[in-house]
Amino acid sequence: MDEFKKVIGQLISLFHQLMKIEEVKLQAAAGNHVGTVEDCVTQQQALLLKLRGLEQARERAQAKAGYAGMQFRQILEKVQDSEREELYQLFDELSREIQMFQEVNEDANQILRTNLHMIDKTLRDKTANTYNGEGKSETNTRHMTSRRV
Repeated sequence: MDEFKKVIGQLISLFHQLMKIEEVKLQAAAGNHVGTVEDCVTQQQALLLKLRGLEQARERAQAKAGYAGMQFRQILEKVQDSEREELYQLFDELSREIQMFQEVNEDANQILRTNLHMIDKTLRDKTANTYNGEGKSETNTRHMTSRRV
């Protein structure tokens, strides 16, 4: 069970790191600092790989402790009273870190979508051509050349 608790602690730390990077990305996106946004994405990609590894380690440690396939609430119901409080605190902290990350991530993604929309609008205004999903021009301009000879 100690290995399981250790992995949960590592997950908490990882989501805390992800949230910090996401906050930087949010500020960078709001300030149109593309290079900083790219750096944040690169850092997050590395941490997401680490997250996958920690998830596998959690599953192994959970199975080793005899709680394979169980959700955290189910584990809390099965553990002894002496461990329940410590596990509850760990699960609660992990849940808070994940929730805070998701909130900041949603905000950053909304700003990035808005920025991309503005870039797309600017490009359309400059080129005066818009295209539909089939790659055909949606402008109503006609060419001045005749194909008849």
